[in-house]
Amino acid sequence: MTELNELESKMKAVMSNAKECVDLSLNMIKANKNAETVIVKHWENFVLHLFEYVKKKEKETGQEILKGISLTRFMKLL
Repeated sequence: MTELNELESKMKAVMSNAKECVDLSLNMIKANKNAETVIVKHWENFVLHLFEYVKKKEKETGQEILKGISLTRFMKLL
């Protein structure tokens, strides 16, 4: 398996897990509205840690893997 294939495979696995987390989060909130605050905090921590790690590694390596991402497209989702 080439490195690009390995990357694609790992990203697909992460996406699959992320979708399961979204579904689980929504089901948990539906079942217990009081859980929403804690679940949202978990999502906030997850997203922040991911971006902090990417930025740290970019700084260490001098490579910018997020540079080509369109912030406009990203912000439209929010």
